Amino acid sequence: MNLKKSILLAGVLLATGTTAVFAQASNVKKAKAAIIKFEELKAAGTAALGKTNLTTAQEAIDAAVVHEKTSNDPEAWTYYALVYSNIAFIDKNAEAATKASEAVKKATELDKEKKHTDNITVASQTLGQFKFNQGVAAWDKQDYKNAYNEFNDALTYLPGDTTLTFYAGLSAVQTKDYDNAIPKYKALIPNKEFSSHKTVLLDLPKLYMSKGDTTSALAAAAEAVAAYPNDNDAVVQNIEFNLITGNEAKILSDIEAQITKDPQNKSLHYYSGLAYGTAGNTEKALAAYKKALEIDPNYPEANINAAVVIMNSGRDELLAINDDKNLPAAEYNKKLAAIKAKIATALPYLNKTIELDPNNKDALRSLKSYYDFIEDTAKSTEIQSKLDALN
Repeated sequence: MNLKKSILLAGVLLATGTTAVFAQASNVKKAKAAIIKFEELKAAGTAALGKTNLTTAQEAIDAAVVHEKTSNDPEAWTYYALVYSNIAFIDKNAEAATKASEAVKKATELDKEKKHTDNITVASQTLGQFKFNQGVAAWDKQDYKNAYNEFNDALTYLPGDTTLTFYAGLSAVQTKDYDNAIPKYKALIPNKEFSSHKTVLLDLPKLYMSKGDTTSALAAAAEAVAAYPNDNDAVVQNIEFNLITGNEAKILSDIEAQITKDPQNKSLHYYSGLAYGTAGNTEKALAAYKKALEIDPNYPEANINAAVVIMNSGRDELLAINDDKNLPAAEYNKKLAAIKAKIATALPYLNKTIELDPNNKDALRSLKSYYDFIEDTAKSTEIQSKLDALN
């Protein structure tokens, strides 16, 4: 995934309030004039042409902040922050970024009258841009741990920025750091205008599930459906998670409602089969799998599950007649023949599964069980040989 190389900064304000300190004020004024000129060139997309101005501003402001007359001047420290944040940004200079960060803190502390708030904000935004670009560089190297740290640091200077929040969360996901990823994704949920809002809502349940927090995963999946009720991915994910966690009875009505909206969705019919099967309604489970196969005859999971439903039903009927000691032999043989005929209907589904996936062990085992049941030793041996070869 390629991250954007820049984010928009707020307009450069560079307020022009005067300092009350006149001794050494010329250096502050010199730095101010030079940084304003640099910012003009930077805004025009020609920051490189302003490097001389930036150097001039740096030399002047370095002198100002160490002189006893201006060492505690909030204006001096504000321009120091502006100068060094731009050096960090232009030269990718981490040392300059540290100086700028310290200057932002000091300027904020000294600016009791809040005269320099706008310019301090601009310096902070530039630091945020620097950190963002550092994060992009780390991401491009697949150094996702440092990418997260840089994006997260950038949020210190650009709090609430949705792009930074998303990329920080995404970086944490890459290292399976779900404890840091989840809060970032959750912070984005109220921002419905964010371009990746749906992605965040769909991914959040997966992050919870990866942590083993099924309760939160189900709640998040339901929240995604509530936010995007007509989105198939959100609806299907909610169904899947409820099936995984054993809530098939609860989710059946949702599946049926979604089938009404999207009757040609084979996956929904398949999920319906799973839900009915788990709930013990084998008749409706088989009907659901058959409907999925009407839509796509080459649906492997629906084929194998249809076969399993048929064979399990036949097995249960066989156990029942074997346990009935009072069943006359003639009646037993009649019912046994019916069971064999029933189980034989599973063959097309099993054969189709193996046609689609010759190494499907579940299908091969089921096929062997069928041949064992009808006492076809040759076929049973043939299937066993295939299984042995796979092992």
